[in-house]
Order: sequence, then structure tokens, then C-alpha cells
Amino acid sequence: MSSQLITRLELDKFLSIYDLHPPERSDDETLFKQLLAWMDEKQKGQTLMERKCQPGEVIIREGEPGDVFYVIRAGQTVVLKGEIESPTIIGFRTVGDAIGEMALLENRPRSATVIALGPVSLWSLGRETFHQFLAENPALSLNLMSMLSGRIRESDEERLRGYVRERQKEEVLEDLSKLAIFDPLTGLYNRRQMDDILRDQFIRAIQHNSSVGIIMADIDHFKQINDTYGHQAGDLMLKAAARIFETSIRSGDSACRYGGEEFTMILPGASHKILLRCAERIRVSFEALRIELKDVSFGATISLGVASFPAHGKNGEEVLECADRALYQAKRAGRNRVVLYSHET
Repeated sequence: MSSQLITRLELDKFLSIYDLHPPERSDDETLFKQLLAWMDEKQKGQTLMERKCQPGEVIIREGEPGDVFYVIRAGQTVVLKGEIESPTIIGFRTVGDAIGEMALLENRPRSATVIALGPVSLWSLGRETFHQFLAENPALSLNLMSMLSGRIRESDEERLRGYVRERQKEEVLEDLSKLAIFDPLTGLYNRRQMDDILRDQFIRAIQHNSSVGIIMADIDHFKQINDTYGHQAGDLMLKAAARIFETSIRSGDSACRYGGEEFTMILPGASHKILLRCAERIRVSFEALRIELKDVSFGATISLGVASFPAHGKNGEEVLECADRALYQAKRAGRNRVVLYSHET
């Protein structure tokens, strides 16, 4: 069975939330740790099914058949409902916790998705192994079944309230985690997140034999704006620039603040024609932009450099460097223009 991996961006989001809100241990922990100890003892005399997962691997997925459940031997996982891109986080599981036990007992599809936050080692239990555990540990079995039946008896209203509370908690934690992903002034992805997006997009492009386009943009004479009108004016200009970038790129593209007054757009699958059209749209919109501050109205222009994979480089660093060279060629040529990288640039 081939493993399914989430993107590095999605994994980093879950890791940020985990760091801010580590799992709270419950009374259930002891029962599952006793199950884990029983399985470790069984391993000495016979082979048990072990599963090793890499960071970001989907261990179980909501809606899939629930004919196996797992006990965590090492590592941490996140449990969520809904789409991975915008989930409701139910909680986190770590050593000694069970994954998927309710689906096995109820013989129903999985009710949640579980993803490895780092390297994870699991014991895998089918129905036969689980029944063997129950037969050999009657006292523990009663406690375990009591605990699980309590979960089953929860009313729909109680579950709904629980999901609402978790969602509210998740929204607060998500706001905090954004600080590690987005530039606080412009709301665009920050430099660190840009590097992660670039890496992920290049991996996809290589796997699918597709392209990745990069547009680098720099506001012309930005220092002069700060010196003439003050840093508040400069901040307003940066925020306005960010809105132009966001409205000029496609829904699957990414706009990032590279640093200072310099920005990067990442456009997966874009041809040179699409890249140049997007860059020119940004240039024209920026040229028409006016910033109003007290009794002053001012504007600026922007220079843009364009490069793409695989035409201009074999990895993200090379293509980014080519886009940067094209940008400074636009500066040298008089600013307020778009330049596509060429080996003569």
C-alpha cells in the first residue's frame, strides 16, 4: 500500500498548533498502555504487524473501512475531521494511544483522519488480535469496553458541542500559528514559508513533468518614499502592493514577501506567456496606484523579473536567482518594466 503524504505547508501548520497546544493525557492512557505492553510482550514470541510512518503520512482517512486499529509505539499524531486543507482538529495522540478503535468495534467507516506529525511507529491490530487481547486480559477488557461504550453513548448534541469547542480553540491557535507563516504587515507568505512552498512546488513539477514560474518584483525608489513621506507611507505602499499581487495572480499561485520592498510570486504550471501577462498586469496596476496620506497623494512604479523551471534552472534556487537577475536587468534598463530572463541577462 503506497503511503499518502500531506504537503510540508500543511504539516507545518499542524506542528505549530501541536507546539502551542500539546496533548492532554486522559484516563484512557493507562488502558492503551497496558495493551501496548501486552503487544510488546507478544512480539518476543511471535511476529506482530508493525507499521512505520514518515512525517506527514496519512495513517487513516475519514470514510475508509475500519477493519484495523493501531497502538502508537513511538511518535505523535494529529486527529482531524473534514478536509485536510481546512480541518477541525479533534486532538493529538501519542505513545500508548489507540487509533481507529471505534471504527473496528462498531464495524463502521473511519470517523476521522489521523496524520503522523513526525516519524511514528505503530502496532497494527486486526479483529483476531484484538479478540485475543480481550480473552487473555478479562479484567482490563471490562474497563476497556466500559470506556469505549461510554464514548458510543455520547449524544449527537454533546458531540456537536465538542466539535464547536474544538473548532473555536482551533481558530485561536490557527491565528497564533499564522505568525510563523505570514508576514504581519502585508499578510503575504513570509520568506521562510516561501522557501517551503517553492520546495513543494518543484517536487510536484519534477514528479509530473510540469513547470514552475517565478516573478520577482521590487518597488522602484522605495527608500525615497520613506525618506520623503515617512515610514507610515512606506507601510501603506507595501500593503497596497500586496493587494495588487493577490488580485493579479491565479487562485493556485502564491504571493510572498521576500524582504523589504521585494516580493516573489510562485506560479505552478505557468507558461512564459502567462507569466509575462501576470507581471505586466501587476506593473500596470501599480503604475496607476495612488496612496492618500493626510493631504498628500503619491504613487510609484515597480520592476519585475520573470524566470521559470525547467527553462532557466533545474531547481528552485537556480530559477529564483534567474528571476532576480532579470529583475535587476529591468532596473538597469530604466525601471517600470518586465524582463524575462535570458542567458544574456
